[in-house]
Amino acid sequence: MIPFFQFNTISFGPITIQVWGLLVACGLLVASLIIWKRSKRLGFNPEQLLDMVLWMVVLGFVFSRVFHVVFYDLGFYISNPIDVLKIWEGGLSSFGGIFGAGVGVFLFIKKHKISKLDLLVYLDIMTFGAVFGWMIGRLGCFAIHDHWGIPCSCPLAINTPEGGRLDMALLEILGMIPLAFIFLFFRKRKMFAGWFLAVLFVYYGVLRFILDFFRATDIVYADARYFGLTPAQYFAIVLVGIGIYILWGRKNKK
Repeated sequence: MIPFFQFNTISFGPITIQVWGLLVACGLLVASLIIWKRSKRLGFNPEQLLDMVLWMVVLGFVFSRVFHVVFYDLGFYISNPIDVLKIWEGGLSSFGGIFGAGVGVFLFIKKHKISKLDLLVYLDIMTFGAVFGWMIGRLGCFAIHDHWGIPCSCPLAINTPEGGRLDMALLEILGMIPLAFIFLFFRKRKMFAGWFLAVLFVYYGVLRFILDFFRATDIVYADARYFGLTPAQYFAIVLVGIGIYILWGRKNKK
């Protein structure tokens, strides 16, 4: 098993930095740099894409917190409303972030009147960068261990003081590595607009649906279950459906 560790903060003299927030910021930076470089290579305006990214990031963070509060532990936050603001302690819903990013995209294209085809190309470029930034951001969740899995003694389990247990952030990072290689393999091939976005939706939706069966149910802040499934698993089903719809529709149009 992996030896237990936990890095919540790092200090530089009088300055204390939250490790989770630092790694999320690093993920955003890496994703933005990849988006900038790829948009220039494909002949698009990188400033406009990064402007769109800003809309997506801001609304993504807002809705990721809202989804976590509403769907995962509403009773706790009703009793402790001030904790809603403590995002440095973790507690962001990835699917809430995707929903918020979608709202950002909708508002952006309404303001700038971007065509549907250009929008799909933009989203493909951002999707390509987001995969690598996402894995770096998930390292922040792994560092603070805010997504525990079921008790386990396998080689990927963390040897916590209470015994071996899976860490869902680590499993998600490992699960995303094959997708990163797929994207790298196809990055210079001519795929139809929307291909990268749709593949991400289908891949991540299936991955997340499977992984959530290994989430802890025996801890104090266990994820809520509705008819045996976590909120993320229901959102994952929707995500896969959208991805298949895009793949099917774009393939036929091509």
